[in-house]
Amino acid sequence: MKAMDMTQGRPLPLMARFAVPLILSSLLQQAYSLADSAIVGWLIGTEAFAAVGSASFLSWLPTSMLMGLSQGFAVLLGQRFGAGDRAGMRRATAISAGLSLFVSLAMSALFLAFLRPLLAAMQTPAEMMEYAADYLRVVFAGLFATGLYNVAAAVLRARGDSRTPMVALVISTALNIALDWALVALADMAVVGVALATVIAQCASLAYCCAVLRREPEFPRAAGEPMLRGVASQLLRLGLPPMVRDGVTAVGGLFVQTVVNGFGVAFVAGITAARRYFSMLEMVGSGLDGSLATFVAQNAGAGQRARIREGTRAATRFGLCAAAVTALLAAAFARPLIALLVADAGEEVLASGIAALRFTALFLPALYLLYIYRAALQGMGDALTPTLSGFTELALRVASVLLLPALIGRGAAYVADGLGWLFAAALLVGVYLVRDRRARQSEARVA
Repeated sequence: MKAMDMTQGRPLPLMARFAVPLILSSLLQQAYSLADSAIVGWLIGTEAFAAVGSASFLSWLPTSMLMGLSQGFAVLLGQRFGAGDRAGMRRATAISAGLSLFVSLAMSALFLAFLRPLLAAMQTPAEMMEYAADYLRVVFAGLFATGLYNVAAAVLRARGDSRTPMVALVISTALNIALDWALVALADMAVVGVALATVIAQCASLAYCCAVLRREPEFPRAAGEPMLRGVASQLLRLGLPPMVRDGVTAVGGLFVQTVVNGFGVAFVAGITAARRYFSMLEMVGSGLDGSLATFVAQNAGAGQRARIREGTRAATRFGLCAAAVTALLAAAFARPLIALLVADAGEEVLASGIAALRFTALFLPALYLLYIYRAALQGMGDALTPTLSGFTELALRVASVLLLPALIGRGAAYVADGLGWLFAAALLVGVYLVRDRRARQSEARVA
């Protein structure tokens, strides 16, 4: 494993080198997401396919919160790496793992206890209820692996190593697809097999990342190091706001999914098929998110404000170009992509899936700007504004699904996410520009 010092060298090539494994990781995640979907859609049926898709938004709520928590932890880790504080990184790593394990176990207990009421609140159709409940029980029970893997990946990426998490995902993807087939096609475990395959694959990713970290000389065993209260409070100060932000964003998705569920199984299946391609649409943006956050955190730790500005500009230019190309391809190939996932797709399934995919593509530049400026602000230690952006996204999603159906019917489900991205991105860009102008004025006074 080789760390990458991003405080020296041209920003865009550095970020691109860091982002490539992240983008490949997104492709791998897309591969096993599509494998899950295809196996469910072809071997179990449309109702199971729609149920897993509907349940995915509920499973995403705790998963995204755990990801947000680890992203916040990564800011402190990256800053300490940039400042050359290896002992501080070791302490922060140990405390991050402990905090994440506690939070993930608490979430498992909470979501398992309220599983049925949550599915009922989402207006899950009766024919989908048992499939969704079976799938979610397994996913919620395995949240501990999700939480710990996210911390291990955050530690690696904070050091500039995006390759090891990618290799872990290669292992996870291969294992997940093999287990999907074995547990569904051979063992006849239906959606339980799909969920169990995902949890086992996540455990394999975690094991690989931990094995690599324990071999690294800069990270000896931390069992004897003090669990400093000050470090824990710093981590929570940085981790809780993005955790809340991502939870709020996921709740917005649940509101949209509730409206989608009310339009019947065929509509749910079409929307589910479109969403299965979301990782592919966002892969460059999510890669820039991870690389820019690490770049900014390391340079903030080194006190290099001008490099932060230069890197953010470069990421913006590249991200907007990538979003435009991705959007055009998604719009052009929407029909065959949707038809690929469901064997008995009727015209309603196809029509809703095509429309959802094309509207998602339309708003893709806003999503990329959201990722880029959220990463920049978060890397500088601003936990508040990214959190407010999550509430902005929630407000627009809820307003869309409550107000727009009366005007445009099912079209509200197509535009709700995009409108949320658009307004959240506007907030993030505006705050970044204000902060940058103030920083320039301060630099001019010092000069």
